[in-house]
Amino acid sequence: MAGPPRRRVSLCLIVRNEEDFLEGCLASAADACDEIIVVDTGSSDDTVGIAEAAGARVVHFPWVDDFAAARNASIDAATGDFVLVLDADERLAKGSAQHIRRLVEAEAWDGPTTIYLPLIENRDKEGNALGADHMPRLWRRRPELRFTGRVHEQLGCGVAGLRRCYEDAFHVIHYGYDPDLQVQRGKRARNVTLLRAELAERPDDPSLHYYLAKEHYADGDDAVALAGFERVIADGTLLNHRLSSMVFVVECLRALQRPREAMDRGLAWLKKITDYSELWFVTGQAAQDAGLPIRAEGCFRFATQAPAGLTATAFRDPAIQQWRARLEQARALAAMELPERSVAVYREVRDALPPQERMRADLEEAALDLDLGDEMRAWALLEPLLETAPADATPLLLRFVQMYVDLFGLEKAYEVLRNCLMQYPGLLHQLPAVGAAVDLAEAVGDEEHLIEWLQICMHLHTPHAEHALRLARLLADRGDARGAREALARARALLREGG
Repeated sequence: MAGPPRRRVSLCLIVRNEEDFLEGCLASAADACDEIIVVDTGSSDDTVGIAEAAGARVVHFPWVDDFAAARNASIDAATGDFVLVLDADERLAKGSAQHIRRLVEAEAWDGPTTIYLPLIENRDKEGNALGADHMPRLWRRRPELRFTGRVHEQLGCGVAGLRRCYEDAFHVIHYGYDPDLQVQRGKRARNVTLLRAELAERPDDPSLHYYLAKEHYADGDDAVALAGFERVIADGTLLNHRLSSMVFVVECLRALQRPREAMDRGLAWLKKITDYSELWFVTGQAAQDAGLPIRAEGCFRFATQAPAGLTATAFRDPAIQQWRARLEQARALAAMELPERSVAVYREVRDALPPQERMRADLEEAALDLDLGDEMRAWALLEPLLETAPADATPLLLRFVQMYVDLFGLEKAYEVLRNCLMQYPGLLHQLPAVGAAVDLAEAVGDEEHLIEWLQICMHLHTPHAEHALRLARLLADRGDARGAREALARARALLREGG
């Protein structure tokens, strides 16, 4: 006997000129949906063609400066049992499509309608985390469930008997908050205009003040953003926005160069709200800014706890629990002059770090290893970076060279540096490294390579007249009158520039 038919899911999107993003979005959601509804609000690129090629039903809807109106048009066109909403610049994370299917099949028809709010993780185009929120994206289709609001639209306002479920396993990656993309598409100016229009009609709505403050914060207008977040906290009716605003108040005060005040405000709130990891984290950053590493380290330890209860519904940054808090704890321990403990934390968190952060952390740990006398570990961390990040690695390389000078003498130190310069060509573009080679070559009498190092310094536009004078003398001694005159002219120019 056949079982009940599978419940159908309608994926609903509103789009305009999304040819760069739409195909990836639809591909990520293919296993989660049974039909695709795309409401196009006036694309002039290949957005409609991409949607139709993916099997979507395209509805043309004129843009009326109202996201809720466009969203509702997409819902009206849906025929599925459930509605799934995504934006073109979003992707379902791995495993989320299957989780959506489980949620849909598990919901009881005779129970309350559940609105599922996935964790929406914002990332820039390089994949760096920009924070996260929960937004309504999946629910059983009911005619009374409508969106309201020109922007940052809300679902089901005034509908009784709804259940809201925050689902971190239902995970969406959002690229639309990339700063360059925001400027390119004029999103921030558009959102501010729409929010102000809404506020003219609903001046006391705390959610509108919260979203407007976030737009000002993203635009770097920290003083205006601070006032907006303070208003949301004072209102207190929307608890998740109130919690989120506490994080942003601390961040605004940090940006306004008021770190001690930022730390004090955070700690005062944390006396009552002890399980909000994001607030612990930004308060720890404020303590670091204020030069209080002991206080910072304690905050970062608490920031590693998993969110729970109401704090799980507020502003989130999953990277804080994954690696950011531990990495900042390692830095605080280093500032406390506890290198052994700091190194231990660096090693514990290393595998969780994204590549760019790992590079920076490896340099920081290598410096501590060198201080602790673990030269082999320090070199193992440093050597790969001589090729991949020579500019960042050069200062620590020069510490190694100085260590060799102190322990083994000039000849051995010069051999190490010369070998590095020959093996890792990127170092030849780093004036400090080549300048150190100049000094060591002269000290050990390697005139042949000394000329080569000095010529590289000239190519790197050295600001040091002494480099040009040394090269002029050496070339003159070798009978290269033309080269000597050019080097001398460069020396004179540098002396004039130096006053």
